[in-house]
Parts: sequence; structure tokens; C-alpha cells
Amino acid sequence: MNRRLLLIFATFAAFALSACAAEIQLLDDTKLNDNSLLTGEPCEAPCWNGIIAGETRYRDAKLIIESDEGLKISNEPDAQEGNPGRIFDFAEGDNEACCQVSSRDGETVSSFFLQLAPNMNYGSVFDRLGEPDYVDGQQMSDEQGYLALIYTDIPLVVYAFVEKPATGALSVYSEVIAAMYLAESEVEQVLFCASMYSWNGFQSFSSYSEGEKDIIGEGADDEELCPKS
Repeated sequence: MNRRLLLIFATFAAFALSACAAEIQLLDDTKLNDNSLLTGEPCEAPCWNGIIAGETRYRDAKLIIESDEGLKISNEPDAQEGNPGRIFDFAEGDNEACCQVSSRDGETVSSFFLQLAPNMNYGSVFDRLGEPDYVDGQQMSDEQGYLALIYTDIPLVVYAFVEKPATGALSVYSEVIAAMYLAESEVEQVLFCASMYSWNGFQSFSSYSEGEKDIIGEGADDEELCPKS
């Protein structure tokens, strides 16, 4: 999958492993306490806290986070010569970073990622958002994995926890542990570069992580258009 995309799976893994903990804990109460996917407050997806990928200016997104007393920017790497892209991480209170805002051109937010405390189950989110279009799974350990549920129309990726991936399954009780909001151009790039499973209901983790995938992006095998690293 294309690194320039903010990789919908690698981004989550990077945050989950950022503390270099001896044991990965995807169910983490120190992450962002937010249930706006259910409440629609203060705005409905694809908007979050007044930020919309593909519309909100990067500098305005920074101001929104800085003006929220419960949040703080924890890291913003310096701009690299020849690369206009910008990125910053933010955290809730004094906790470790949970979230990340990215801009490809340094001007407009292209995507943002929120690692969430497990306060919502996927059944409730499913009732509100409906069926996703595509799914793909990632196993983090013998005990923990997640499914990325991709909504192309919103556009949004919801990450649901799966316990014991070898035998576990997605259910209405699966905890939502992250969300990624994407600009429409990012979704188009994902569909061009990625290979995924079509949504086929609440199935086993292996159904969405093993075997031949249903959707193969036109550029999935093109290293120039979709570099793997």
C-alpha cells in the first residue's frame, strides 16, 4: 500500500507501538475520549471538531486544536526541503499522543487520525453510519487485532477491535478504537493502490484477513505509482 497515503493500517500500528511497550494494548482508556461518531456533536462525519479533510486549512486545524483546553499539540516535525507536506500529533491532556493531522501540500488537511478510548461499540456506529464498503484486517498479536472498515462516501475509516484474531470475529460489541477521516482525493488514491475485501457482514477476522481479496486496485502492483515503502 502507498506510503504517501498515510497508510490506513500502518498509521494505526505506528501509534499503537509508539510507546515501545512490552505488550500492545489496543483497548486503551488513555486515548481520545470521543463519541462524536454517535452524537454528531459538534459536527457530523466527515467533520470532526470543525475539521474536514480536503476543506479545512492546515493552519486552521492547528488553531482549532490549540484553542481546545482539553487537547495539546505534542509534536510537529519541521518542514522538509522539497516536501511541502506537514503533519502534527496531538494528545488529550498529559497523555501520550493519540491523534495526527496531515497535509500533503502544507495548505489543506488531507487526512486526520484519531486513536480512541474504547467507549463505543461498532454495532452502534453501524446503526448510525450503515454498511461500510470495504474491510481489511491487521493482527497485532495473538490476543489482539483490528478490522479497518472503509466508508468511501463519507469518507471515513473506522477501526474495530477483534480479540484473539485466530478465532475471533467482528460483532456488534466490537469496540471502536480509532477513526481516520480522509479527503476524497485520499480515498481515490486508496482505491487505486490498495487491495481489500468487500463488506460481507459481521464475519470472522480470518474472513477479512486471509485469502484472495475482492478489490484489487489498478495501481496495486505499480511500484512507481504506489510505492510500498
